[in-house]
Amino acid sequence: MPLFSLNAQQDDRWENWKPLIGNWSGEGSGVPGDGTGSFSFTLDLEQNILVRKRDYIYIGEKQYFLFNDLMIIYFNNGTPSKAIFFDSEGYSRNYSISYSDKLISFISDISQTPTFRIIYTIIDDNNVNLKFEISRDGVNYITYVEEIGKKRP
Repeated sequence: MPLFSLNAQQDDRWENWKPLIGNWSGEGSGVPGDGTGSFSFTLDLEQNILVRKRDYIYIGEKQYFLFNDLMIIYFNNGTPSKAIFFDSEGYSRNYSISYSDKLISFISDISQTPTFRIIYTIIDDNNVNLKFEISRDGVNYITYVEEIGKKRP
């Protein structure tokens, strides 16, 4: 039996993610200011993980800053229901993932304060709404950043 297959089978485990796989451009606003950037979702490791990379420039009143992050979405109990997040500010977080209709939600580990929530809402084949929210109590969330992503060819 071979250790790996050169011809990976079509993987339906990523069905909820198919609309997001690819390269995106985004524009948004929030507490840090208006911003523009890009993000991508790419299957890797024989379709066993999904990697999200994000680069964003926020423009505040008198300054701007570049923010980068990397998230690895992986399987737990047969479904892609967990993620680990790293960013250019040195933070890392573990997330649980839930799905409903055209919505994918990430909620950070409630044992860490504050709690973060990332929500992707699929608008159509070429547009997605991304909302990043923060909660001090794990119940009441405020929107920190919101952006619209447009799929690039």
